[in-house]
Amino acid sequence: MIIKYSDNPFKQILGITFYNRRNILLFTIISIFAVLQNEFGEIFMWDPIILPMVPVTILGGALAIFLGFRNNSAYDRWWEARKIWGGIVNASRTFGVMICTFSSTHFSKGKVNDDKVQAWRKELIHRHIGWLYALIMHLRKHNHWSDLERYISEKEIEAIKKLHNKPTQILHKQSERLQNAYEDQIIEDFRHMELMNVIKEFYDLQGKAERIKGTIFPYYYNYFTGVFLWLFVICLPFALASQMQWGAIPMSIAISFVFTILEKSGAVTEDPFEGRAADTPINSITRNIEIDLLEMIRSETVPAPIEPKIGRFGVKYMD
Repeated sequence: MIIKYSDNPFKQILGITFYNRRNILLFTIISIFAVLQNEFGEIFMWDPIILPMVPVTILGGALAIFLGFRNNSAYDRWWEARKIWGGIVNASRTFGVMICTFSSTHFSKGKVNDDKVQAWRKELIHRHIGWLYALIMHLRKHNHWSDLERYISEKEIEAIKKLHNKPTQILHKQSERLQNAYEDQIIEDFRHMELMNVIKEFYDLQGKAERIKGTIFPYYYNYFTGVFLWLFVICLPFALASQMQWGAIPMSIAISFVFTILEKSGAVTEDPFEGRAADTPINSITRNIEIDLLEMIRSETVPAPIEPKIGRFGVKYMD
């Protein structure tokens, strides 16, 4: 997630130009060609291509409608992703507090000692952190197991590697361990039900994240937006050249750039889990949850928060 652009206006302009250099070069070539053929076409004995402004304006209006719809829908996906991970933060803290305060030797009447209760707490907290990293791995479709290996046993990891939906199976294991704790009288029935409700909430939040990841933006909006965009970009300088002469070059470049930036922002925003600078910072959010839960069980190895990164041209962002 981008936190801040550089305070240096030169770096801002340089960064925007660098990341859009191919499009800007293409706009420049089309615009120069349109103006040259308009200015010198008669010298080479051909009729210059001159397009009327009204149809190009109508095309631009239609394009603006498509871009507006797409960007609004893409932003809704991005914002929903942020709310989902905000819900995971709250539910994780609730789960950690319940694990630490609901479990006790009181209900077992001496059958369970404090060491077993502490070990059970640590196991469930660690497995939950493992679930968070497994969910990231699941959404980003990679196989980086190092974070899980810090919190889940090797035997359990080998078992879930064979399964399709790894975070789902980790939550299933959590449910089994809650049932074991109830049978061992570490928790009583009401507390068992409350903890299972939190597991259900994790399933709901995971399902919502999977829905965003698995729902492809309607193809025809992407396709026709791209077709209309480049048709507009190609036609615009030929409509401006006869009216503005050489001034058509910077004007058509500027207008084309605005429309392509709008299209690009929608394309980037519609998939918010990829780990890019503009995406939901799920690594940073997960690290904060990890710190909170480990401090609840008084762990001696608590990692530091993930610091903001400084990218090219002074952009500050969270991963």
